[in-house]
Amino acid sequence: MIYPDFISRDNNKRIIADAKYKPIDNIGNKDYLQVLAYMFRFDAKAGYYLYPESTGTDDLQLWMNKGSTYEANVTPRDDICLTKHGLKIPANAENYEMFVSQMKISETEFQQVFAAG
Repeated sequence: MIYPDFISRDNNKRIIADAKYKPIDNIGNKDYLQVLAYMFRFDAKAGYYLYPESTGTDDLQLWMNKGSTYEANVTPRDDICLTKHGLKIPANAENYEMFVSQMKISETEFQQVFAAG
């Protein structure tokens, strides 16, 4: 069986996270479907797609829809969400020490989204 990179231990509020080491422009349908499959397999309402980020893009929340186009009743669900969350990689560090310092700040900011949830 294939598993995501992270499965929370909380059975009542399960979270799934999967990391891809590619830029945001290379994130495609197969990547989203993989995380959604993990979410449904492990009965999770929240999923995260984690990736390296260099441009400072904000998180993007993608809500699962319900209904069908055929019946013209498509609406977003309010209980199943996949969030694209990037780890900002410093691109303008003048030396290794500066990179390490900036990276520690990025790691702290990256983790805040999980502390809030």
